[in-house]
Amino acid sequence: MSMLTSIAQIASPILQAIFIAVVGLGYYYQWRVSRKTLDEMREERVSGGRPQVIVDADYGSLPQVNLTVRNVSSGPAKDITFEFSAPVENSGGFVVSDLPYFRDGLDFLAPDGEVTCYWDRLKNLLPFLEEKGLEGGISVTTRYRDLTGEYYETEWNLIPSIYKDHRYVQHRGMDDFVERVARLEEALRGVAASVNESAPKRDDGRG
Repeated sequence: MSMLTSIAQIASPILQAIFIAVVGLGYYYQWRVSRKTLDEMREERVSGGRPQVIVDADYGSLPQVNLTVRNVSSGPAKDITFEFSAPVENSGGFVVSDLPYFRDGLDFLAPDGEVTCYWDRLKNLLPFLEEKGLEGGISVTTRYRDLTGEYYETEWNLIPSIYKDHRYVQHRGMDDFVERVARLEEALRGVAASVNESAPKRDDGRG
């Protein structure tokens, strides 16, 4: 019995030390997690959030196809560069990917900011891409940083051929509107001329 008491007396401070160590490790781990969370919140507050810069073929105005750069996040992006797997060219020979902001990059793009340029008309673009062997699309890699300097890289695919044989609605522009007004004016003049010719001539008593 005395031996068990002696062992218990010896083990008691050891177990107490182990307990203190475990509690201490628990508090240390909790502190590290809290510190990491606070650091992440601080970085997000400084950077404004993670940016997300995309390059998209915009088909919202078919048959016209536009090429758009968008920052679809709530965080600003800086030092933006673009790398294309092949030149983005239209059927007229103009290389869209050689525009200065594609070639040299963008210094900054605000949240929800975008830059859009005209690419081509769909009916001309599709056979041109097929001739170039690019009917499978063109990939573009965007590289950029947030305000804290954190680096990001994403890849996007431009595939206009998905709209092949698409029955789109023809959008009428200002030129079409002006042309229709001119035709209406010409028709009204014709009606007025017909009325004047068919009206009886007045006799003024001369002759």
